[in-house]
Amino acid sequence: MKKPHNTNRTGGFGKCLLAATLALCFLPSLLASASVTGQATVTARFRNATLNEVLWEIQKQTDFTFIYSTSDAEKVKVESLDVKNEPLSDVLDKCLQNSGLTYKVHNGVIAIRKAEPVTVRTEVAEEKSHRITGKVTDINNEPIIGANVVVKGTKNGMITDLNGGFHLDVADKEVTLVVSYIGFTTREVSVAPGDDVRITLREDTTLLEEVIVTGYGTFKKSAYAGSASIVKTDEVKDVPNVSFQQMLEGAAPGVGVSNASGIPGSSTSIRIRGMGSFNASNSPLYVVDGVPVLSGNIGASGSDSGLDVMSTLNTSDIESMTVIKDAAAASLYGSRAANGVIIINTRQGRSGKPVFTLKTDWGFSDFAMPYLRIMDGKERRDMIHEGLRNYALTYNGKVVEGDDGVSLHPGMTDNEAHAYADANIDRYAPVPWCGFTNWDDYLFRKGSHQNYEFSASHGNDKIKYYTSIGYMKHEGVTINSGLERVTARLNVDYKMTKWMNVGARVQFSKVNQDTYSEGRAYTSPIYGTRNGATPSDPVWNEDGTWNRDLIKLDDRNPMLSNSYNFKKEYATRAFNTVFANIDIWKGLRFASTFSYDFVMNKSRSWKDPRTSDGDDENGRFSKDYNDITNMTWSNILTYQTRIRQKHNLDLLAGYEINDKESDGLGVTISNFARWDKPEVNNGVVYQSMGGSDMATRIVSYITRANYDYDSKYYLGASWRTDGSSRLARENRWGNFWSVSGAWRVSSENFMKPVQDWMNDLRLRVSYGVNGTLPSSYYGYLGLSSLTSNYNNNPGISQSQLENKELTWETNYNFNSGIDLGFFDSRLRVTFEYYVRTTKDLLYSRPLSLATGFSSYLSNIGKLRNKGYELELRSTNIETKDFHWSSSLNFGHNANKILKLDGNLKQVTSGVNIHKVGLPYSTYYMIEFAGIDPEDGEPMFYKNSMDENGELNRDKTKDPRAAEKVILQCADPTITGGFGNSLSYKWFDLNFNLNFSFGAWRYNGTAGKLEHGGNGTLNIPTYYRKRWQKEGDKTDIERFMIGRSVSMSDYATTRRLFSGDYVRLKNLTFGVRLPKEWTRRIGIDKVRLYAAGNNLLTWAANDYFDPESGSSPSWETPPMRTYTFGLEVKF
Repeated sequence: MKKPHNTNRTGGFGKCLLAATLALCFLPSLLASASVTGQATVTARFRNATLNEVLWEIQKQTDFTFIYSTSDAEKVKVESLDVKNEPLSDVLDKCLQNSGLTYKVHNGVIAIRKAEPVTVRTEVAEEKSHRITGKVTDINNEPIIGANVVVKGTKNGMITDLNGGFHLDVADKEVTLVVSYIGFTTREVSVAPGDDVRITLREDTTLLEEVIVTGYGTFKKSAYAGSASIVKTDEVKDVPNVSFQQMLEGAAPGVGVSNASGIPGSSTSIRIRGMGSFNASNSPLYVVDGVPVLSGNIGASGSDSGLDVMSTLNTSDIESMTVIKDAAAASLYGSRAANGVIIINTRQGRSGKPVFTLKTDWGFSDFAMPYLRIMDGKERRDMIHEGLRNYALTYNGKVVEGDDGVSLHPGMTDNEAHAYADANIDRYAPVPWCGFTNWDDYLFRKGSHQNYEFSASHGNDKIKYYTSIGYMKHEGVTINSGLERVTARLNVDYKMTKWMNVGARVQFSKVNQDTYSEGRAYTSPIYGTRNGATPSDPVWNEDGTWNRDLIKLDDRNPMLSNSYNFKKEYATRAFNTVFANIDIWKGLRFASTFSYDFVMNKSRSWKDPRTSDGDDENGRFSKDYNDITNMTWSNILTYQTRIRQKHNLDLLAGYEINDKESDGLGVTISNFARWDKPEVNNGVVYQSMGGSDMATRIVSYITRANYDYDSKYYLGASWRTDGSSRLARENRWGNFWSVSGAWRVSSENFMKPVQDWMNDLRLRVSYGVNGTLPSSYYGYLGLSSLTSNYNNNPGISQSQLENKELTWETNYNFNSGIDLGFFDSRLRVTFEYYVRTTKDLLYSRPLSLATGFSSYLSNIGKLRNKGYELELRSTNIETKDFHWSSSLNFGHNANKILKLDGNLKQVTSGVNIHKVGLPYSTYYMIEFAGIDPEDGEPMFYKNSMDENGELNRDKTKDPRAAEKVILQCADPTITGGFGNSLSYKWFDLNFNLNFSFGAWRYNGTAGKLEHGGNGTLNIPTYYRKRWQKEGDKTDIERFMIGRSVSMSDYATTRRLFSGDYVRLKNLTFGVRLPKEWTRRIGIDKVRLYAAGNNLLTWAANDYFDPESGSSPSWETPPMRTYTFGLEVKF
């Protein structure tokens, strides 16, 4: 059904909002305008026009919505119409005269339908007639307007009215009605006159089947032979995600998401089916509305958290996301798709009446879990007192006389040791003038967020548009963190002629981020409060001045630094795409797309002279600029044809060019006359100045052929040739290809006996090759630095060895899968098995230092990922008032190094070993043997190799006598998610659980916190389980000040812990006001909702957040958020 519309039916309030918003979004009000009058009149002149054209003109001049059949309106010809300010009713009478159509007006809506056949009325009149009345609705009890209701075997029928109602006069006392409507399954219902007929139609799942949209075509999932997961965003739309990557957590099997930091807008890493490279990128390719886009960190300041470019995209503008995992479609993207493809499609206009949406939400946040818990002041003081006593009791050195008359000597008694501790405790844990300090109260806060969005969409046969504007503000949990964002979008599709469509996708974003130094900076909120800023250190002195004499940190007061210092990022993005589709001949189409993505980022960083960070230089200010442009021009020719109704052929050939440039400039200056004027021109001493200008280009030629026979057998093949400026001329071109096939077994005749309970069975397989480029733009060139300073004179020094042999990494991807559908697809099961082998891996080969370089990048490695994925989706209950659906997915991936080079078999890196035959992320360290029950000292396994190749499992208390051994892998064995969506009448509930099992994590904070007796530092709460007396069985050593062997100095297996967890990732509860209430004031939908993120967590180790990475350290952990919102649609 076609629904012409008028945008002004929303009333004065809606007009004001619409006008303001559309002006901000490049005036899409030009797309539709109308006038409203109390008495609708029409002025028009037509000759030999269709009724469709006349109605389109009427809807522009009046305040009415039309409902009619497009095919009926196209058949009616209006020979002559010349009216001026005539009433609308008279104009419609003239247009519909002798057309066989009639109309009905109700509440500003005009329904045009076929007049009841005269012949039917005559026939019925001759016999005794019976009237049947009823109503047609969908499963939500909403009326279906314009549904066809026909008595089976006759022409006696009508279309439903604006309330979904119908009435028919029939001769028989019992008849069968055939009820149909586009997009719904046709029903046959036996009825009798006098019955209260209520007919419910269900959506036709075959017509509403999920589709996979790529930059090179759209496929029904049933016709796709590759591996793809479609992520439904509706279930998490109410969760305040800054970036869409967070919406992927647990939503698709084989997709892993990790955040660099909990700071709003921080960089996010996504891996699909494990890692594919040692040195090059492991990130997937992102495609937005058919265009490959920028990804990763765009921050100019070099902050630890980074600023993810995807935070510039408003998640509410996203309509669908598809994750491509294998080579069947990914190979079409060539050298950028070795790690998978994430395809994002933004919202578009839809035919029908205008839709306006207002959405706003507010909320607050805190750490998802208590993070790196430390002892409070009193407990820490008692612990250090114990450590001093233990030190005195075990002392065996020379006699040391104390200033207070208490000496330290061998063989001290308990009373003497206690006196020694009393005399020295205030050196380490004094009680400050203000009482013990909880630094968290000063450096952390309840985070908050607020979000305001407005969108408008509309469409008709000629033009469709979607436009939105949004404002978001997040204040982080730490006092110097937050994000503020303004976004605007305009998507337009315009049918210029019958053979040409044009369109544009326009996005503008402005993002401001407040961040701070993470890692092991003494004044960092996380590191400072967990390591050196103790409860015995007050923030201020008793006279109100800042405390600049901390026990461990000296003058490095974290609160002082975070009050005056700042680090800010400012990003402005304009991402614009225009396209044209030209139908050259039947089935032959040419599509040209041009996209220009421009990101301007700048940062300002200030270290105040009043702080320990800036006092030595009297203030230090840095300002950095970085401009990134990404231009893509794609030209694609496609041909689709059907031969003898069963042979379907889809051919594609194309050319694509991608240019990427970045231009950066930065300066650091110090020595400022005033601390309140941090700007480059106000400093005196230039510390540094630098810049860079880089560019890279990829030129591509693309071909693809898909064939299917009778929607039963599918074959596909693709070929792409890429040429990149990142490689030497002789290695510049790479060929990437794929082949795939699928068999829809359920369409075979021999499957008919089981079709009642198994409606779908499909087998598919694919194999193909992708590639990965080196990260460096100029890695193959021999380079020299021109800025070497030699006695204040310019100099030249070699900075990079020539490497013309450098070439592509190649990724060979095999995928097989089976898709099952049971009980009319109420239960869908997908299982996949894959093997992903990467050859010619880029790896830093060690070099002799005599060359002046320590390593040389070479294509020497080989890596294999192998795994399986299982996904289940079910519609558990679906009735008129209640709906419940579920989804469950599992993913398992295991990688193995197959080759480094001919001679190199293993390389150690920190606590990891990269060895042929083992997973890449294998731990390698000293094996902890527990605590000696007799004296509370740590022990280690020697693990030396004897002459028979056996390990010596003897224990030692000297960690230097212990050998490192190969241990567990950091990667999880199983990851997945479990989601549920429920609705009952006005209420809806959605929740998702994420889980991971089998991973091992490394305590990255242990090098500072696992000291076992450093009295100047904070003490972790796990020292409550320490050894205290002979016979104690524990893994925590005796706490002793000045111990000779500190666990913080040695990486041992005690730092490894299980990363198993189950987390309630998000939960949303909504209430929608009944439409009977809202429609009285011209509003279609009012919904109130509450949402939470990271609400509950079960973790095998609760000292760290399980989603803080494989080596949790001093970064800001993930947040728990609570959100309350309102959505209004009219």
